[in-house]
Amino acid sequence: MSTLKNSVHVLRCFTPSRPELTVTEVATWLGLPKSNVSRLLRAMHEAGMLDAAGRGRGYRLGEWLQDLGQMATQTQTFQARASAAARRVSDQMGYSGYVSVLVGTHMVGLAHHVGGNTQQVGVPLGGRLPVDACATGRALLATMGDGEVRQLLGGRVSLAAPQSPRDFDELLSRLRQIREQGFAESQHEALPGAGAVAVAVADPQTGERLSLCLTYSLLALGPADRKRAIELLLQERRNLMRSHP
Repeated sequence: MSTLKNSVHVLRCFTPSRPELTVTEVATWLGLPKSNVSRLLRAMHEAGMLDAAGRGRGYRLGEWLQDLGQMATQTQTFQARASAAARRVSDQMGYSGYVSVLVGTHMVGLAHHVGGNTQQVGVPLGGRLPVDACATGRALLATMGDGEVRQLLGGRVSLAAPQSPRDFDELLSRLRQIREQGFAESQHEALPGAGAVAVAVADPQTGERLSLCLTYSLLALGPADRKRAIELLLQERRNLMRSHP
């Protein structure tokens, strides 16, 4: 068994009820020779994965590893909360709700909730949309400064659809409007006949940024429902951006 696999097995020996372990304990649980385990634990300690136990015998998880685990838990929790928020908006409006994340210069869906309305529109989960040419992407870009946006996109736009920004100056103008009103919209960009309203949210603990979005048929959603969808998304954003309980 490789050193990496053995290291993973060692880490799995630690639990809330077993925060500190000795060489003998690890060797017994893993069924490995004590000499091998002793060398492995020393190597993990030198790499910062383990710290010496407080009483000078045995080991506990390294501080940086604990911080990494806490960060991962917070991130998963925020994504789960964002997904629940998108589901609530989808349930109330009857249309598809999404949670998306920026990957390179594209938006990729993390969660998709189908509403009860028979007229559902939207991109399949995992589909990629140019960040400048969709509501979710522009909502996220609006949280950045103009210089950061220029660096990300190289001062260029994708021209992915006729309704998308035609040049970089037009994109910056749209982003200013999104910052003022607090949400982004698109029509006929991701799909013909489809509209979308999106807001960007940031985890107050980690700074992770996501977008919440509702997609709908432009023929089916009237002005009153559009206004309600925007209000629901803005309320969910306020709730998500409060500190974790």
